[in-house]
Formats: sequence, C-alpha cells, structure tokens
Amino acid sequence: MTPAEMDKKIEFILQMQSQFEANIGRLETNVARSEANVGNLRASIAELAVVVRDSIKSSDDRSTRFDLKMLELAEAQKITDERLNALISVVERHITGPDHAPRS
Repeated sequence: MTPAEMDKKIEFILQMQSQFEANIGRLETNVARSEANVGNLRASIAELAVVVRDSIKSSDDRSTRFDLKMLELAEAQKITDERLNALISVVERHITGPDHAPRS
C-alpha cells in the first residue's frame, strides 16, 4: 500500500469516526428528550388515572342515588295504585247505587 493510499484510508477512518461521534451526540440528545417525554407521559397517565377513578366513583354514587329514587318511586306508585283502586270502588258503588250491587 502506498503512502497516499494509506493517508486516504486514515482520512476516511477519521471522517467516519467524526461522523459517528456526531451521530452519538444526536442520539444522546434524542434519548434525553425521550426520557423527558416518558416522564411527562407518566405524570399525565397518573393524572388521568385520578380523573377516571373520581369519575367512576361519581358515576357509581349517581347510580346508587338513582336506584334509591326508583325504589321510592315504585313504592309511591304502589300506594297511588291502591288509593286509585279504592277511589274507583267508591265511585262505582256511588254510580251503580244500592240497586245495582252484586247479589250474593
């Protein structure tokens, strides 16, 4: 190998080493940015978990209150039906009078 060829190869190797060093520097910067992004994502996920947990609890509480109100409404409807049936019986007896009463 001639000295010129040797110099050319050495120059090529030095250029490659310089390029590798620049690439490693960019990679280090990208890794640092990625680590910061991962940290931000972790914080966001933790906040989201709190919001979702609170939302689910709130929804469960509303559902429980709704169930209780529905039970109260069903009970009130039962009482209303009983009173309406009693009123219907009174009105039917009044309209039909004693002459129309069923015979036993």
